[in-house]
Amino acid sequence: MTDSRYTPELAADILRRVSEGEPLRQVSRDQGIPESTVRQWARDDRDGFDAKYDAARRMQVEAWADEIVLIANRNDLDANDKRVRIDTLKGLCSKLVPRRYGDRLLVAGDAENPVQLMHQQVSLADLSIEQLDALDKFTQSVIEARQQ
Repeated sequence: MTDSRYTPELAADILRRVSEGEPLRQVSRDQGIPESTVRQWARDDRDGFDAKYDAARRMQVEAWADEIVLIANRNDLDANDKRVRIDTLKGLCSKLVPRRYGDRLLVAGDAENPVQLMHQQVSLADLSIEQLDALDKFTQSVIEARQQ
């Protein structure tokens, strides 16, 4: 059951504040409604709220990334306080949007970027003299490396 307090204006205010980086818990408390109610609006897709909520959450991560820079440039914070705040936001960003903010390099394929084995068979008769010389040098270096 969804909260009867839903209005497009209330929803827009919640989405705006979340997209600016505020936690949903704080926004919903300020509005006097349970956080679970807002999540239910998304699950029910009340007036297209689900897509708008998803977009607000993506923008929230962008706001957190901007906040990292602001925290780093603050002179009124202790170095350890800065580190903890920045590390917390970096961790959230990297987990929620790993492709953009994650530390991991893509070394294995995934659904969007599968590993492709590209192999083309070439006849030695089709190679130029320069290509044959390069192949001979490569082969000799491999043989020498294995003998060591």
